[in-house]
Amino acid sequence: MTIREIAHIANVSPATISLVLNNKPGVSETKRQEILQLLNELNYSTTQRKKHPKQVRKDLLFLKFIKTGFLVEENAGFISRIMDSIECECSYYNYSLRIQVESKNLEAAIRNIDYASVDGIFVIGTELDTCDYPILEKIQVPYVVIDNSMPNFPCNSITMANEEMVNIAVQHLSTLNPPEIGYIHSLFQAQNFEERARGFRSAVQRFGLQFNAAGMFLLEPTLSGSYSGMKKYLENGAPIPKFLFADNDTLAIGCMKALQEFGYKIPEDIKIVGFDDIYLSATCTPPLTTVHVQRTMIGRYAVLLLNDEITTHNPGNIKIRISSSDLVIRKSTC
Repeated sequence: MTIREIAHIANVSPATISLVLNNKPGVSETKRQEILQLLNELNYSTTQRKKHPKQVRKDLLFLKFIKTGFLVEENAGFISRIMDSIECECSYYNYSLRIQVESKNLEAAIRNIDYASVDGIFVIGTELDTCDYPILEKIQVPYVVIDNSMPNFPCNSITMANEEMVNIAVQHLSTLNPPEIGYIHSLFQAQNFEERARGFRSAVQRFGLQFNAAGMFLLEPTLSGSYSGMKKYLENGAPIPKFLFADNDTLAIGCMKALQEFGYKIPEDIKIVGFDDIYLSATCTPPLTTVHVQRTMIGRYAVLLLNDEITTHNPGNIKIRISSSDLVIRKSTC
């Protein structure tokens, strides 16, 4: 039985169970005795958490889960910027941080964590599917999922406000009076892309724009995949709307290269807006107009959220969406 399951039975947070198991302060004596009695009734060993002496400094763990790598590894430093911010913030709070990469069996990775030496865990949820969510219930310490809103699943999470931020991009295109608008959408399903798709459709209606199914281009969210995928559309004679929004910058940049090879000029013939503001968006040709994501803020608030869970043992779940009003206008639209 896991600590989270015991916490559910005791109607307390997993952090409270951890405090009792490790004989730490922060729990009333009455509640401590109640939990110890429950642990005894459940035949849960209270000695298995005492392998390390108290003076051993504990870590925070950054669990980088990679299912395909399309979004975690291929998105030109997007996750790395969040990691840098987390490392900086952990140093401020005097936490040590270690990184674990898992690309095969998430459940086994979580099961094999040495929880006696970990106070809390950051989980990169970019490529988590809904079928993966229940696996996280096996985590025995406080954790925060990053880059996934984790809808309808009880956990702490932090990500960007996708729908609001897509609205900013589409609003910019609407000011250019497009006859119609197209959408470059990821073939790989992810929670962020689902939310951006909803945001796109909502914004199209809000600003009275024209969009139809023929104007949606489904592409692999890598530079090579979006480039080759758009080339196939072009080779098959697909009509290309003069205004395009892409789910992320990687998709937009790959598409621009294909369009340019087929003689399209950007922005004269086609204007395009991306999402994320990765470093390549400022150096590609032409530089890409894009929605800036506050990655540093996501990292900072992830640490604040996890630290709060560890120190105050909040029994609820907090889901944070970081918004941004920053549309970085570059030469792909002007």
